[in-house]
Amino acid sequence: MENNFTAYILAGGKSQRMGTEKGLLLLKSKTFVSHICDALKPIVGDNIVIVSANVDYDILGFPRIEDLIDDKGPVGGIYTALKHSKTKFNFVLSVDAPLVSTELLQWLANKHEDSYMMTQVQVGEKASPLIAVYDRSCKAAFGEHMAGKQLKLRQVIDDLSHQTLVVPEKWSKQIQNINTPEEYKNIQS
Repeated sequence: MENNFTAYILAGGKSQRMGTEKGLLLLKSKTFVSHICDALKPIVGDNIVIVSANVDYDILGFPRIEDLIDDKGPVGGIYTALKHSKTKFNFVLSVDAPLVSTELLQWLANKHEDSYMMTQVQVGEKASPLIAVYDRSCKAAFGEHMAGKQLKLRQVIDDLSHQTLVVPEKWSKQIQNINTPEEYKNIQS
């Protein structure tokens, strides 16, 4: 599967609610971004790319690319990733989801159907387009939305043929974004 997939970790946000760079926060003595990389490596090998302007991520040893167009949020980050990608399939993960496991990501990859441009996960009523598989061909739709200044990720997803997978209960706690000091505190116990 390594040669079919590239993984992109979006770490370009401003981390305003957290007040510090989320991806570099520690959880069990490892950074958030390291946890995500560790979960991805058994599936994609070294085909991991960090999308961020922050040079502190270079310590991980993975390639780092900067957004092609600044301040476009997740839509710009995904556009940058898909424009950079050389593989048909691409994991796109937000750096604030450090609880994801290899098992969950392998399940997502296995359940992705080629007939869809994108597959996202869902827990309860909340779909997570930043724990997802995107076909490289989605870059055109992302480019069109950016050109039209439509930067709401859910609007882009609605324009793509996509599937949403309900995450089995055993993995549901892994689908959380850690955006605030309170959320960070809650996962440390």
